[in-house]
Amino acid sequence: MINVVYSTEHWIVPRIIMGVLVVLLLAIIITEGRARVKAGCAFFEKPGKFFLDGYDKKKLWGTLILFAGYIFTIDKVGFTVTSMIFVFLFNLLYTGLGKKQLIVSLIISIVAPLLISILFGVIFNITLPKGMCSVTFVDYGFTIY
Repeated sequence: MINVVYSTEHWIVPRIIMGVLVVLLLAIIITEGRARVKAGCAFFEKPGKFFLDGYDKKKLWGTLILFAGYIFTIDKVGFTVTSMIFVFLFNLLYTGLGKKQLIVSLIISIVAPLLISILFGVIFNITLPKGMCSVTFVDYGFTIY
């Protein structure tokens, strides 16, 4: 039997996914290396260009920076508020700063994290990262993470 601590159960699936990704990475390395050896090349050889010419640097680096910020912020602030902020910032990065895009981004960034928080945190009773902006409704017995 697996002993699960309720306050950390939200880390079970990410750990499983990380393990699967490591196995798949090893499978890719082995199959690509064997194909290179079969073609008469070295198992590990110097790769070509990683980025295509003319790639969108703003979106690539903006995405990486926002994703890292999200990871470092989510446990401190809480799932719902952090997700609202970062979904809005991601939408701005990819859609632009037009009036219509701002309104749509604002609606999406408020509705989606709230729905996810209620669906997973309340209905399915799955823990989400809790932070300083989490709100517990004691009378009703649920928390908005």
